[in-house]
Amino acid sequence: MTLNGLIGSETLNVTGNSTFDNKNIGSGKTVTVNSITLADGTNGGLAANYSVATGQTTTATVTAKSLIVSGITASSKSYDTTTSASLNTSSLSYNGLVAGDDFTGSFTGVFSNADIGTGKLISLTPTFSGSDVTNYSITNHPNIYADITIGNPSISGLSNQSKHFRDLSYTLAGISSISGLPITYTSSNTSVATVNSNTGAVTILDVGTTTITANISSTLNYNSATASYQLVVKLNSTDVERISHDTIRLSDNLSQNNQSSVNSNSNIISNNTNIKNIGTKGGAVVKAKVVVSSNGQNPTVEGIYDDGSNLGEVSTEFNDDEEKERFEEPGDIIDKRNIVLKVTAGDSYNYQLELRNKGLVIKALDNSSVSFIESNKGLVIQSAISEVKSVVGFMKSQLKTIIIDIKEKF
Repeated sequence: MTLNGLIGSETLNVTGNSTFDNKNIGSGKTVTVNSITLADGTNGGLAANYSVATGQTTTATVTAKSLIVSGITASSKSYDTTTSASLNTSSLSYNGLVAGDDFTGSFTGVFSNADIGTGKLISLTPTFSGSDVTNYSITNHPNIYADITIGNPSISGLSNQSKHFRDLSYTLAGISSISGLPITYTSSNTSVATVNSNTGAVTILDVGTTTITANISSTLNYNSATASYQLVVKLNSTDVERISHDTIRLSDNLSQNNQSSVNSNSNIISNNTNIKNIGTKGGAVVKAKVVVSSNGQNPTVEGIYDDGSNLGEVSTEFNDDEEKERFEEPGDIIDKRNIVLKVTAGDSYNYQLELRNKGLVIKALDNSSVSFIESNKGLVIQSAISEVKSVVGFMKSQLKTIIIDIKEKF
């Protein structure tokens, strides 16, 4: 600071206080002298002999202050198909920040690629905000590194399914715990249902059971994963429904075999038309000759029904001609009732069932029911046995003949 008005060679010592018009960086900024203090100088210069006014102005420059960012780390992760990185900013430091300044920062990080590896470069992207950001010359955080380890996916979203023979196709797709991994599908029994290998869409073909398996194949970046569910396809859609029945008292022979009595007032709807192991003791199953009595033909043995087989099938394999030609009469009627086999909402068939001492007689009650049973013997027999089982249990030895009586001879 220069003083004008001193006498001769006198000098004074001067201290003062000046301020910029604001704290922000800039050149040619106005500086105002707010106060001046004089002190005795040399050559006889006495402060008491002088006075000085304040308010003088000048210009000067405010430059940006250096600020260094440090303290950020990153966590390693397992493979997830993305390059995103998880940052830890708990030790974040801004070296050079003036206390009280409005300055904050946020950071995102990405790996150089999504593949597994150790010491992988993570690029940081900072975002600084606050009214004082422009007053600093910022040295951004140096590069950081972390690992990506091999992924271990899992598959969820699958559950066991129970369907009926004429149900529409459906899709049940698995969900990978690692988003975006391809899942392929297979069916263990393609005669029952097939599955689209890419979408998981299932097409029902037959009655039975199959396992649908979802699989993620391993790569360098992730291990394999497998999940599955069981699909059970039952005989059609709904119900074997009793619409009328006449009950005849059980024979003494059956009563002695501890068979349950028939409730003549019952009116039960059964949804389970895929019963196996019908016998009431010792896990016995139904295995009986299937005899068909048609118009213009004598009763003939067409096969052997085996409820212990996979789905209750009618086999045409006989040990010899005698086995094929001979069958045992079904005996006296024990219980008689009509059933409606509902295949779809508008597709149903009517049959009369007669449980007898040693057999079961199935009589079609209309032409469409005749046609259906001729091409679906095993399915109708399953339904009939299921219905009778719900009322009267029977032993394997008591059911030796199943007669499909189209001619009404029996």
